[in-house]
Amino acid sequence: MTDGSETIELARCSACQARFLPSDGPCPRCASRDVALYNAPALGRVLAATELVAPAEGWTSPHRLALVEVADAVRILAVVEGPLPANGSVVSVRPDGPVYRARTEPASDPAAERGEGESPRTGPAGSSFEPPR
Repeated sequence: MTDGSETIELARCSACQARFLPSDGPCPRCASRDVALYNAPALGRVLAATELVAPAEGWTSPHRLALVEVADAVRILAVVEGPLPANGSVVSVRPDGPVYRARTEPASDPAAERGEGESPRTGPAGSSFEPPR
């Protein structure tokens, strides 16, 4: 697990301010080559996760993947180490060659441990959802 001091490297375009994972190429939004690297916390929130029981050749089964949003709304598709995380859970992320790996962090509040966190349908724990009119 992480103690909060680990970081991952992200990139920011000086021309359009887009933030993204570093690559050898230009900014994916405006094609500028004026890109600066910076470090961000290696923690993110799971937006979606899935488990493949028949993955591509070379991957073990079950193969777990998670879409993780880290600092500055940068999204990473990561291979999950350990159990499949629930949407909204906090994971630590680390690069492993060309692949990113995610591991579930311990829950920091009792409501999250009980699965009573925010969701698009219920909002904050204990509140009711009102659709827009």
